[in-house]
Amino acid sequence: MTMNLCQKLRTSLGVLFITLFVMATPAYAAGGGALIMSLGLLLGSAMLISMVLTRFNQPILLAFVVAGAVGGLVAGSEAAMAIANGPLIEGFAEIGIVLLLFMAGMSVNLREITNRSKLVLYNGIGQLVVVMVVMLLLAGGIIDGIGTEGLFFVAICLSLSSTLVAQSALSYSGSEGSLHGQLAGGIMLLQDLVAVVAIVLLEGQMRDAGGITGMGMAFIKMLVLMAVLSSLSRYVLEKVFKFLSESPELMFVTALGYCMGVAAVCDTMGFSQEGGAFFAGVFLGIIPQKLEIEDKVNPLKTFGVILFFLTLGFRMVTLESGAMGSAFGLAVVLAVIVLVIKPVAMLITGWATRLKGRPAFLLGGTINHCSEFSLIIALICRETGLFSDYVFALVTLTVLFSMFFAAISHLYLGTLYNMLRGSLRFIDKRSSTYELEGDFALENHVVVLSYNELAAEIAGHYAEKGEKVLLMDLDPEITEFFRKKEDSNIVPLYADMEDPDVWKQFAFEKAKVVVSCLVEGQEMELGIAAYLAEHAPDTPFVATTSSHDEALELYEAGVRYVIQTDYLASKSFRKVFEEEMGKSTKEAFLQKGKDHWDATRQIQEDLGAIFKFV
Repeated sequence: MTMNLCQKLRTSLGVLFITLFVMATPAYAAGGGALIMSLGLLLGSAMLISMVLTRFNQPILLAFVVAGAVGGLVAGSEAAMAIANGPLIEGFAEIGIVLLLFMAGMSVNLREITNRSKLVLYNGIGQLVVVMVVMLLLAGGIIDGIGTEGLFFVAICLSLSSTLVAQSALSYSGSEGSLHGQLAGGIMLLQDLVAVVAIVLLEGQMRDAGGITGMGMAFIKMLVLMAVLSSLSRYVLEKVFKFLSESPELMFVTALGYCMGVAAVCDTMGFSQEGGAFFAGVFLGIIPQKLEIEDKVNPLKTFGVILFFLTLGFRMVTLESGAMGSAFGLAVVLAVIVLVIKPVAMLITGWATRLKGRPAFLLGGTINHCSEFSLIIALICRETGLFSDYVFALVTLTVLFSMFFAAISHLYLGTLYNMLRGSLRFIDKRSSTYELEGDFALENHVVVLSYNELAAEIAGHYAEKGEKVLLMDLDPEITEFFRKKEDSNIVPLYADMEDPDVWKQFAFEKAKVVVSCLVEGQEMELGIAAYLAEHAPDTPFVATTSSHDEALELYEAGVRYVIQTDYLASKSFRKVFEEEMGKSTKEAFLQKGKDHWDATRQIQEDLGAIFKFV
């Protein structure tokens, strides 16, 4: 999925580059077109560099930084300085940051935190505090001539992790739905909120007054803004976007205008325009049309990322002489420390919260880098005078190197865990064990993994025949729903289905049948297939996918039968079509549609709150 997105982005950049170049040439020849030519050449450079970096599984945002730096070098230091301090680059940077934060706010889903509130909060806050303390002590020992406040923000920059890189790693491994994937999503959201608060406080200090007074005023303004935007979304925007839902163009323009309008008003009233854009996105995301709006304006996020990182690379060239060279070696060392200390900190908090070794290690290994928000904070710190050019260069290079190293480490995360698995037993000994309620014989039982409509049919079929069904899922709402059902043969279990220890603990090798209904990702299915092939080759294992390629790979791995959803749906619809084709246009599909509506309504009534997961 990640590679497809990268290919699409490269194609889009290529088209943009060619189009802008053709458009810019006559205008440039006539003495104009500076904006189009500059943007076109920068995007073209980014396209070429991204084609190289994505070959090595690198975040594409690194290509934009490098392209910006190359553009600055080509222009020359004096010309780059003049351009960087001019309205063109300043405007690009501001627009990029505002769009990036607006879309980050739109993507906020508090359910990612509340779903596993204790694990997310304890591990998220605990890991952040541990890393910040280490980074604060480290920065104090190696950076001279910086105040306490500056050291604090250096520690924040190096402690936050990148949502973009973490999401890319989870998507690459197909682990979004795993325990460590879901915890990573919640922790990233938590850190994004911390980053936005830091940006708001920094802006407040720069605008109002220094020290605690400015930060306090900024915090009060933030609370007032949140209250105003919440009321605006609830009583005005919901009706506006409902009216605009039939016009994608108007919805796009209105969302963009709302974003820029809130940012402009906040800037005029002395509040952070970046914070205003973020909270505008957050509260726009609470209206029912959220998904439709996201679908229309999601390209803004990519555009914002491109603009910000291109201009960041351009600005790097304008730093005082020697700043980049002096910071280079130390930045590499700091990036390696970040790469190591974040997983170690997560193992410590995982041990404290009784998390098992596998999800704790994989979680730490997924967020072992610095954040794109760190670059925004560093840029503001430089503008406020908290960071010198050297400190800004050191932090920026450390962030970029950490992303580079982390992207490589993510390719070998599973291998690293297998190598260190024995050393992590001390965490497993303290971790909470998964336990079944009541009397459940772990022999000749039916195991169903991940709850959805397919799992509901399979589990219901076996339960109606008197079979005991062990239903595993990582959503507490689903497991709680089945736990409350009395006299049910479906026994729920909240457990990490990707953990080999779980397969052994709940005797997959003794099961009558093991059925995985997890459609996305297949690493778990491949692992279970190998486990059963070794311990119980006669136990039937059924897996699910929507892909032809994955179906073939699963069969080759030893899966007995693959439920390929698209294949079965097409066969099923062909039968429906044959039944309906002889009817009149007035009657065709009428009864089928009514029956389906009735059946879906019945499922909704039976499942209640968890209907949205099916």
